[in-house]
Amino acid sequence: MRTDSLGFIIILGALAALPPLSIDMGLPAFGSLQQSLGASAGQATLTLSMFMLGFGAAQIVVGPLSDRYGRRPVILSGLALYAFSGLGCALAPSIQILLSFRLIAGLAAAASSTLALAVARDLFEGDNARVKLSAIATVSTIAPMIAPTLGGIVLAVGDWRFIYALLGTAGVIQFCLVWRLLSETRPPQPGSRINIIGRYGAVLRVRRTVGYALVNACGSAGMFSYISASSAILMGRMGASTFLFGLLFAATSGGIMLGARINAALAHRRVRPAIPLAIALTAAPLAALAGLLLLLAGYVQIETFAPPVILFCVCRGLTNPNATHAALEQVASHAGTAASLLGCAQMLGGALAGAAVAASAPMLGIYSTSIGMLVCSSAAFLTWRWVETPAPQT
Repeated sequence: MRTDSLGFIIILGALAALPPLSIDMGLPAFGSLQQSLGASAGQATLTLSMFMLGFGAAQIVVGPLSDRYGRRPVILSGLALYAFSGLGCALAPSIQILLSFRLIAGLAAAASSTLALAVARDLFEGDNARVKLSAIATVSTIAPMIAPTLGGIVLAVGDWRFIYALLGTAGVIQFCLVWRLLSETRPPQPGSRINIIGRYGAVLRVRRTVGYALVNACGSAGMFSYISASSAILMGRMGASTFLFGLLFAATSGGIMLGARINAALAHRRVRPAIPLAIALTAAPLAALAGLLLLLAGYVQIETFAPPVILFCVCRGLTNPNATHAALEQVASHAGTAASLLGCAQMLGGALAGAAVAASAPMLGIYSTSIGMLVCSSAAFLTWRWVETPAPQT
């Protein structure tokens, strides 16, 4: 397949979309799952936690493995394991076995999403890389927009097992597409060692890579500050119906997609990445601050809460492709390892922010989300200024 074709970008976007699809499709099925397996609400929620645990742990190794053995073997192995785990989840006779297979699914999904970025770095440079990363972000952003709805449609014709069977089938389809259409972009390195510690050491010595990994991690933390409490705020405090909540969830994902499309258009016009980064990283904390001030002024309603959040998401869509490109730009020989670092940092940032918002909610109430978004986006701005400030000469 030609690397400049739409089909190629769709394949990479689909690989990157596998984790959010795996997480969000199962959300509407918690009730059905609990009844079927006699599980508690906490055990149903663990299906997400186990997936995230596996996903986070595997990212540490899939990048260095792909730098040593090539992208294709690692991606194909991950997709094969993911398809197997989908079948295991669909046939699980108990909640304990289901949780085990969800852990395996998370381990397997890490290969596809992480290495989609590494493949893009292998093939594209400069503005062209920014365009491709924006396109991948656009495709992958569609997944969380449609996943809950798709899960609800599947539940209308079957039970929760059909959802996991469908996810396993998606793994089979992606395996076939990669096997047939995706050429190797990083040939194996015979005679070289995996040397995970050495590869990460080389990546961590690059100031720009570390800095922009932190920028993306802070951006992810800001998003999870909202996502982790969105249901409680929009439905619990502001009275949104399930349908309206779904529309608002789609609107925030649409904001990310809009930002990515704007970034692609700017890259096509050879606009320097520093410009959209400056705009987005400045506007994001201002949007969070505006949302917080409206809440403090007593405007606890969807009409005033949603617009700043959507603007925040547009900023995220502008930031992510440029920060990813900047982080991978100077580490071509360790692109897989750097992509793993990016993924781990984003997941850790999101997890810590979600936990912090949950812990502060009893004291800060509805303000905890906006404060979390403000703190994280301000940290992203300050980190960006640090990484773009020349290091002192010695």
